[in-house]
Amino acid sequence: MAKETKMHILRQFSKLLNDNELDKITVTMLVEKCNISRQTFYYHFSDIQALINWGVQQYTHGRVESAKHAKNIKEATVIYLQGIENNRLFLQKCFESSLCAHMTILIRNSIMEYSAEFYRRSPLANAGDSDIADFIIEFTANGVTGFIVSLLFFKSKYTVEELADIMYESILKKLPDKAYMQLEGAADGAERGAAQ
Repeated sequence: MAKETKMHILRQFSKLLNDNELDKITVTMLVEKCNISRQTFYYHFSDIQALINWGVQQYTHGRVESAKHAKNIKEATVIYLQGIENNRLFLQKCFESSLCAHMTILIRNSIMEYSAEFYRRSPLANAGDSDIADFIIEFTANGVTGFIVSLLFFKSKYTVEELADIMYESILKKLPDKAYMQLEGAADGAERGAAQ
């Protein structure tokens, strides 16, 4: 129930962004839009900043969690990019506000989490130098963060699926995706074993 209420508050906050700058939205405006009491708002969030932080986590880290269950890195990229696209206005308004630096860090951290997850699944994770792995993860996260920020402000001529294909072909294909093949093979074997 608490998460549903928090999501309701976040959705109404996002609707307020259609007509207001983020820095101009007040708790009073939000509780009126949500049809809740101030007490309910403050039960869930200490202030607007806490709501924004939670919202960004839902829209970025939540996408990372979903992407972790993808069958391959290309599908995971589509899931992540679709989440960004679906919440474009919220994220864009956050970047246009006094939260720009904070937002950049949150997006970068979610991409680092996303990249680290795929690296951990890779056969190279056990064979490679961890300093080099950390560098690759950080380098990828910084580059993809810049790419995502530019997508928020400049409408791409590509669909999310086309962007994922381009990212895969130009960057991600060069990273080890063998872990997915191993996971898929293990899953297929488990299904065959269960059927026998």
